[in-house]
Amino acid sequence: MNYRPIKVLLIEDDPNHARALEAMLERVKEFDYVLVHCYKLHDGLEELKNTKFDVILLDLRLPDSEGISTFRAVHSNFPEIPIVIFTALFNHEIALQSLKEGAQEYLFKGEFDGQDLSTAIMHSMARVQHLLSLKTVYST
Repeated sequence: MNYRPIKVLLIEDDPNHARALEAMLERVKEFDYVLVHCYKLHDGLEELKNTKFDVILLDLRLPDSEGISTFRAVHSNFPEIPIVIFTALFNHEIALQSLKEGAQEYLFKGEFDGQDLSTAIMHSMARVQHLLSLKTVYST
């Protein structure tokens, strides 16, 4: 098995939040990753068409999309990539709905640290890999 860092796509419009998130992850020494940052949903979707990512970190308030429609736009086009939502949108209904529809995690900004985020990323990747393996087993 070849080792490689986790490829993370961050879709977040606030540069301060993006820097804070990256600083959090940098403090987790055992978490090796490559981060690509897009400021708009449209740019993130274009990046996903051109590059293979292991996980998506998604804010739900972007200049060109807001709320659960942001999640749906990404998930409907790339359902095999785990999505960890992190947002200041404190709406438990949207949180539950996005989880029901396939988001792997829903974190509220300011309520997690780098260890929490790296754990959420690793768990989301493991869950999606497990779900994909079940689809393979049951589709044969």
